[in-house]
Amino acid sequence: MSSIEKAIERLEKSKAGKKPVDRPAVEVEPEKTATPEVAPSETVAASQPVEEKVSPAVQETVKESSEEAKRINLDYEALSSNGFIVPHSGNKQLSEEYRIIKRPLIRNALGKGAAPIFHGNLVSIASSLPSEGKTFTAMNLALSIATEMDTTVLLIDGDVLKYSLSRLLGIENDPGLIDLLSNKECNVSDVIIHTQIPRLKLIAAGHRSEKSTELLASKEMERLLDELSSRYSDRIIIFDSSPILATSEAAVLNQHMGQILLVVEAGETPVDAIKDSLSRLDQEKAIGLVLNKSREDKGSNYYGTYY
Repeated sequence: MSSIEKAIERLEKSKAGKKPVDRPAVEVEPEKTATPEVAPSETVAASQPVEEKVSPAVQETVKESSEEAKRINLDYEALSSNGFIVPHSGNKQLSEEYRIIKRPLIRNALGKGAAPIFHGNLVSIASSLPSEGKTFTAMNLALSIATEMDTTVLLIDGDVLKYSLSRLLGIENDPGLIDLLSNKECNVSDVIIHTQIPRLKLIAAGHRSEKSTELLASKEMERLLDELSSRYSDRIIIFDSSPILATSEAAVLNQHMGQILLVVEAGETPVDAIKDSLSRLDQEKAIGLVLNKSREDKGSNYYGTYY
């Protein structure tokens, strides 16, 4: 029985009993194995004190010239108040949870896993249904990886219908992924957004298009991903994907990824939905589960738990 199957079995038992997890535990099979029939997996959890819908949390810095790349200052105070692990946020437990989540991803991305993964540094953060915490997970994962000494992060809003990440950061009106695919005169340097965190860059979803699915499935998308994946050997590219069961865009985007993290909302995501989502993913990719919003009661405090 694989780690994912064990995790689903435990989720079924947990939902049946309607009780919080008794104690922190970790089940991790972090690296892609050499056996192609077995999909690698990791199952961890991160607590989320708030929903994804928060007010824009950035203050744009004035450009000194038209030639300068766009920069935004992330509003640490606003992000921290909504549960994000910005520098000096003081949320040591959540920070530690994301250290556990990121470590096998980084190994696979940099080719240090048990077996090489094609496009291993392209990572999709997905969910079965809306509002399970994928944007929260994608942002926190990017913030955590950006603290690494030898790794940079490019965080891309791949949810080209809902724009959750772009709205969170106040860049929903900026050119982005869709513009790169639809406009041949647009290049990465035109849409990349720098932040005050040296190792963290952003790309917005871009302007809406009725052909978003076709654009994500196009040869231009393959060319773009090859460029992003190979240009910087130390860069990890994280996509905040659309929900797998809610849109056709998610399936198209995830087929290009080397690693996929499926976010599961503790006590809410139906087990059948998890199984359905997993069945739609290429099992030869590195696939992991993140149990989100999992808490256990310790007197008057709540703690995120690993599962």
